[in-house]
Amino acid sequence: AAVFLYRPSLRLAPDFWGPLLGGLEAGDIAPRLTAPRPGAPAVWLPGDDTRLLHRELREALAEAGFAPLEGWPATAGGTPLPGIWEGRAPAFVLSVNLRGMDPEGRAFHCCRALGVPVALWFVDNPWHILSATRLPWWREAALFVTDASFIDGLRAAGARSVHHLPLAVAPHMWRPLPDAAEAARLACLPPRFVGRAAFPDRERFFAAAQVPEDAAAEASALLARDARPDGQAHFHWWRERLAVRPWPGHAVRCAGLGAERCAQANRARWLAAALPLGLRVTGDGLWRALVPGCEPEPPADYYGSLPRLYREAGAVLNVTSLLLPHSLSQRHFDVWAAGGILLSDATPGLDIFPRTLAEPITLRSPAGLGPRLASLRADPAGARELRRAWREHLRAAHTYGHRIATIREKIGV
Repeated sequence: AAVFLYRPSLRLAPDFWGPLLGGLEAGDIAPRLTAPRPGAPAVWLPGDDTRLLHRELREALAEAGFAPLEGWPATAGGTPLPGIWEGRAPAFVLSVNLRGMDPEGRAFHCCRALGVPVALWFVDNPWHILSATRLPWWREAALFVTDASFIDGLRAAGARSVHHLPLAVAPHMWRPLPDAAEAARLACLPPRFVGRAAFPDRERFFAAAQVPEDAAAEASALLARDARPDGQAHFHWWRERLAVRPWPGHAVRCAGLGAERCAQANRARWLAAALPLGLRVTGDGLWRALVPGCEPEPPADYYGSLPRLYREAGAVLNVTSLLLPHSLSQRHFDVWAAGGILLSDATPGLDIFPRTLAEPITLRSPAGLGPRLASLRADPAGARELRRAWREHLRAAHTYGHRIATIREKIGV
C-alpha cells in the first residue's frame, strides 16, 4: 500500500506519529529480513574511515565477535535498512554523534519497532549535536557521553537512559615502552602541544550565534583567576549566564560560542607561558596570531606521524576544551600508548583514573609546567615507571573493546 504522511503532524505530535511511522516501515522491512545466520552477529555502525572513531570502533566490534555493517541510509524517502543491513537485522546500532540517524527519528523508530537497540554516543558536546534535530525521539535511545557533566541535563530534558562513556586508547598508537637509555634521552627533549586553534567549520557552525559583551567581560575575569576547567567560563556557565534552554533550537550555540572563545583564549594563555620552556606547537596557523612568538608546525596525520610526535617529546601538554569541561581528550590515552608522557590541566575527567597515576601529571596552572618538566628530567627512571604504570592501566581498563563491552551491558545485548 502507498503511505502518505502529513509532515506537520510528525512535528506537532511526535510521540504518536513517530512510533506509528516506525511501525509501518518496520512492517514493510521485516519480511525482507532473513533469520539469524550462523557466525558473527551484525552491528550497524554508520560511517566510514573518514569519520571520528570509526576505525577504532569497527576493529573493537570485530574483536568482540561482531560483523560491523557500515552503510549510510538514504537522505530522502523511506529508510532502506534491508540494503544497509545486508538483509539481516543487527544485534544493535551504534551511532557516533547521530551518524546514520535522520532529524525526524525515522531510522530510530524503525529500529525500535524491529526490536533493534540503538546506542547514541556523543563524543562532542551533546547539546550542539542535538541542536540539529527538533523532535524528541533521541530521549528513548540509550545515550552515552564522554563528559559526565552533561548527564543530569540530558535526564532533565527527558532522556531515559544516559551513561558516562569516556574515550579510550586508539589501537594504532601502541609502540614499545622506551628502555632506560631512550627514556633518559626523551626526558631532555622539549615539550609539545598538539591541537588546532579552532575546530573545523567553526565559523559556519556559530554563524547565527552571538555573545553579549558584559558576559564576555565576566568570562575574561574568571579566566584571569587561573582556576581549573570547571571553575572557568565553561559551557555550563555560559548556558546559565545566558539563560538559554539546551534543546530544542539553536540558541544553545550562543553558549557554545562563548565557551569556545574562552577555551581558545585559555589554550593561548597556556601556550604563551610554555613557549619560554621550548614548547613546540603542532597545529593550524591561527596559533601564530593568537600567541606572539609561536611558529606552529603543520597538523600531523593521526594515523601516520602523530604517534612519533607524542613519543619524541619531553612531555605532551593537554589543555581541556571548555565546551566539554569534565572531559578527557584522546591525548589522555594515546600519548601513553605511543610511549610518551602527558601533562594535563586539572580537568575533573581525570577522576576515572587512580589518583596515583593522575596526580603526577596534573597541572594546577601554567606556572606549574616548568617545575614538572624539571622533575621529569631529573628522574628519567621515575618517568619511565610512570609510563609503564599508565600503559598497564590503560590496557587493563581503557581500550575501545572495554567501551563496546560497557555499551552492550547498558543496552542488554
